[in-house]
Parts: sequence; structure tokens; C-alpha cells
Amino acid sequence: MSGSVSGWESQLRNLITGLHKSADGRTHDSTLPVEGRASSRILPELVRAGVLSRTEDGFLPTASALQWLESGDPCDLIGIFHRHVRFIGELMGALAEQPATHQELVDTARRFGLPWDSPSPVRDRTNWLRALGLADLFDGQVHLTATGQRIHPLLVPGNQEIDDEPSDLPTPPPAVAMLLERLNQQALQDRPHASVLYVPGRQDNDGRLEALRLLTEAVIPSITDNSFTALLQEAFPGIKTPSSAKSAREAAKALGLIRRDSSTSWAATEAGAAWVVSNEPLDLARIIQGHILYFAEILHELDNVTPATAAGLADRAHVYTPSGNRQLHATAVKARLDLLLACGLVAKSSWTTYRVTALGRAFRAATPCMSPLDSTVPPEAAVMPELKAAAAHGEALATEIESAAYESSSPERLERAVIAALSYLGMPGHHIGGQGHADGVVRIGVGVYRRVLTVEAKTSAKGRVVHQSLSRLPLHRAKVGADLTLLVGPGFDPRLQEEADDDPSIALVYTGTLGEAVRAQALTPLTPASLHPLIDPAMPADQRDDLLCQARQDQLRHAQLERVLLDILLIEAGDPLHEGAWLEVTDLRRELRTRGERVDADDVTSTLAFLASARLAVVERSSRGYRAIASAHTVLQRLEGLGRQWLHLGATPTQG
Repeated sequence: MSGSVSGWESQLRNLITGLHKSADGRTHDSTLPVEGRASSRILPELVRAGVLSRTEDGFLPTASALQWLESGDPCDLIGIFHRHVRFIGELMGALAEQPATHQELVDTARRFGLPWDSPSPVRDRTNWLRALGLADLFDGQVHLTATGQRIHPLLVPGNQEIDDEPSDLPTPPPAVAMLLERLNQQALQDRPHASVLYVPGRQDNDGRLEALRLLTEAVIPSITDNSFTALLQEAFPGIKTPSSAKSAREAAKALGLIRRDSSTSWAATEAGAAWVVSNEPLDLARIIQGHILYFAEILHELDNVTPATAAGLADRAHVYTPSGNRQLHATAVKARLDLLLACGLVAKSSWTTYRVTALGRAFRAATPCMSPLDSTVPPEAAVMPELKAAAAHGEALATEIESAAYESSSPERLERAVIAALSYLGMPGHHIGGQGHADGVVRIGVGVYRRVLTVEAKTSAKGRVVHQSLSRLPLHRAKVGADLTLLVGPGFDPRLQEEADDDPSIALVYTGTLGEAVRAQALTPLTPASLHPLIDPAMPADQRDDLLCQARQDQLRHAQLERVLLDILLIEAGDPLHEGAWLEVTDLRRELRTRGERVDADDVTSTLAFLASARLAVVERSSRGYRAIASAHTVLQRLEGLGRQWLHLGATPTQG
């Protein structure tokens, strides 16, 4: 709500009273106790919180809200919030044990699978507790009042019968409704593969939604390529190059939010513009469902897949992939899960596993979804066993890191897990440990690019490292001739984080960031240059994820271009009317545009040079252009064979 927290209760009471007395439930900004554009944000949030319900052209109070209006009992209102919003009763339960700061409550929230790295969502909840007289804030801590102590046992999960299924989903705008009406089984099957979906911005709260909203609003009514790139580079720290901006634009296009309206400019789609107006996450989810393969279908699979991780869901993606299409890998599925998470349709059960929310169950029941195809074996399963084995190894390493980070009774477990993870990423090293020594040492790069790093891995049962002296770290580095220190932990106290950020020799790394890098390494192994954001002391810990994600998406984009160019050349090779089957770069770029891909000539040329290289040799080059001389299956065999040759000639090359 707007204004002082002390006025929130009366503001909400006036809003409910006004809507209840309204003849048709229509809302007009001039009659609401919230002003202007704020009403377009607050009213949908109150729907999700169970206080309001949508009608065809407005909002009305729910029966539970009217009951609170009549009783005036804060227990009734906080009970509504508890049934519809996560971390209400759990928060009060934590405060009943002892007062806590907002940062400590963020740590508590993480134990309930809420991946917040900012106190904002916790503060939203404690503000309502204060508004209802259930909590007070003083001495930097939140304290339950006597009324809050009386109420909290009623809200703890298991002590109250909870029915959090939403009664009605919001009606989609006409442009979105028309999109849904066209989604028969054939249309669902024909949706693009969309293996590369780079959405900038932070994942906490609704960072992904804000990023997509900015991307869409920016093109209304239209914007040029150069202006779009400049805007994105200014808005998002992770977008440092035009190619990164291009990846973000292409993701928004793939999701159905923006489109080309000329060769040099962009505009919003009708559905995208409608979502900007409605500001409803479910409208965004509906648009995405209409544009990319295997999105809302994930909501069905989450009830069946064990473990319910991105990797586990990727293993099931083949039953939704039409014959001849490429298999969706864990990175592409993780990008979809991030969007489902931002829309409130899934929640994290742990750092790596997901579950369907009540809203997600209602959404999947009301949204056209593709039926599984008659497919039993993933197309790559027979030819890529090494990839599956590597993915399983990476998943095991990541899970160990994220689990060990919270086991304060066994710090050496995390120390060894971090060293193993960094070695897997191409930073070989060994564990040291013991009083007066670093926990470990690793190295990256060779020659003039070689860097030695000490590793300090710190656990915290509450998810936040508080007590850690940095004064001994220079001595630890001196003992092994290290250049930098990696200080790794599940989270850090703001004061510790500020002290470390001021030291140019210390890089703070979250265990979640390291785990995600390890998890993705099997499909998108990063070079030392691409891994630099992981160890850069000048970069805040919460910005590392975005840059590493961008590096992985760039790899996938290049792989996609390689595959599409080969597909085009193979089709041409099979055309009996085209003698020689040669295509020039101009021809290939023209064909790419018909497939929705706008690629620079230099990118096409460098990709073709890789495919025509002597060690791969699946494309032939001449003065007449390029042509395919081997199948896609041969490419896979040769790429796998190159790796096996290295292993055969000497298990591991000498480390620099």
C-alpha cells in the first residue's frame, strides 16, 4: 500500500468498503485510496493475496475479506495472507522464538526454499504485521507483540487447514485471449524450440518480470536497434556488449513480446503491449506458452519427475519434442523454470528442486497444453552418453556444495566440495586446511594469464556468514604465492560484504553461484576468459550470476547458428535442381532471416570457417561459396571423437 505503514489497515478497509458498495465492481482511480498507476500494481497484488477477486471489468472483495471487514480481527486478515502468500506464518513462527533483523529473516526464508538475496520481500511482510499491530520494529529487530504471539500458532503450516487454491484466474486481455484460442495441439507442437533465452536482471523478487517489462515498454511505439542497445546497456550491468543486448532482444522476441517492424527497428506485439497494460504475470505466462515449446507443460511434469530439477525435467522434454527437432537441455529448461518462478507458478523446494504452486495448478488446468508425443528414447541418448554422465557428475557436485554450505558442524566438507567444483570448472588445485592456512589453493590460466587463488570456504547454518576475519587472508596468500582470495559461502553479512568489496584481492562468491556454474558446465564449458566474472574481485557477488549466464547463452547461440547453417546447407545438398549445392554468405543470411535469425556476415563467415576446418570438415568452401559434405550425425561423431583422441593420447594435458 502507499503512504505510512500505520495507515495501511484503514486504507485497505476503505478500499474494500468502496468496492463492496460499488454497483458493478468497476474501479476508477479517482475513487480509490491508491493513486494513479499505483492502483494498476496494487490491485492485482491484492488479488494474489486473496483479498480481491477479478470480475470481467473490475475487482470485488472476496468473501474472506468481507468477513475481516465485519470482524475487524487482525487474525482474519493475516490468515487470508497466510493462505495465499508464502512465508507469513513461517515468519511469525521464527519471530515467536526470538526477535530478528530483516537480514536474518531473509536467511530463514531461504530454508523454506525462497531464493531471496534482498530484505525487500521480508520487509513487505513485516510491514503488514506492524500495520495490524502484530509486530513492532525497534533496535534494528522485528518483535512480535502480545497479539502476534497469540495469533502465530494458528498460522504455522500443519496447525491450520489451508486451502490456497485461487478461486478464479484473471481474465486475459483480448489480444492474449486470441492467442490462447489458436493453441490447438498442432499449434502447440509447432512452437519454436527456443533453446537460448537470456533474460537480464536479477532473479530475486520479480527481477525477471521487471526486465521483460522494460524490454517491452522500450519498444512502444517503436525503437531503433542502436537506441535499444544503448538503453539495455544502461539498464543492466550484465549487458556490456552489443551481442549481449542482441541476446536479450532475441529472447523477448522468442517469448512473443516484441517483433521487428523494420530492418532497423522494433515494436511490441499486440499481446506484449496488452501485458504491459495489465501488469499481470499470468498474462505473461500465457503469452510465453503460445510462443515456446515445453513451458506450461513443465507444470504437468513436475508432479512426475524425480528429482524435480532442471536436469530431470530436461530428460522428459523429449516427449514434447517433435521428430527431427533438437533436444532441450538443462540450461534451456532452467531458463523456463526461472520464468515460471517469476510468474508465481512454481516455487523452489530447495536450491535445485521445484514444485508447482497452487496458482500453478490452477493455471495448468485452465491453459492449453501439448499432449506428450509417442516417444520413448531421447534422440541424443544413444550418441551422447558422455554428456549425460558429465551432467550427472556436475549435478552431484552442485548439490554437494549447496548442501554442505549449511552444515556448520563439518566445514571441511564444504572446503573439499568447493575445491572439487573449481577443478571441474578448469581451475585445478588441492585442499590444504588447518589452523593458519588457507582452505585450499587453485589456479587458472597459463603463462602471463596464470593466476593462483587461495580458497576460503565458510559455512553458515542460517545461510549468512557473519564472523570472518579478513586480516589473515594476505598471510594465507603469501604462503602459497597467490594473487587473489576466493571467499565462498551461502551468503554474507552486509558489513562483511562491504569490507571484502573494498579489498581488491578478495572475490566473494555465493555457493549458489558456484553450484549453478558447475551444473551448467557439462553443456556449456566456459573458457578462463568466460569464467573471469566468477573470480573478479571488482565485481559484487550478486552480479556474477548474470554475467556467467550471458557467457553460457553466447555459447548456445553460437552452437545454434552452427546447427542452423548446417541444416540449410544439408537441405540445399538434397535439392536435385541445384547443381553443386553451393551457397554464398548472402544466400545463407537471406535464408536465416526467413527463419527469424538476423546474423552479421562476420558471424556467418566465422561459423562456416569452424565447420570447414580440417579437423571437422563437414562443410566445404570454394570460390562459389559453401556446401555441406557430411550429415549432422557425423558432426556429433567427430566432435565426440576429438575429445576421445585427447583422452587416448594422454589422460590429462599438463597443467600450467
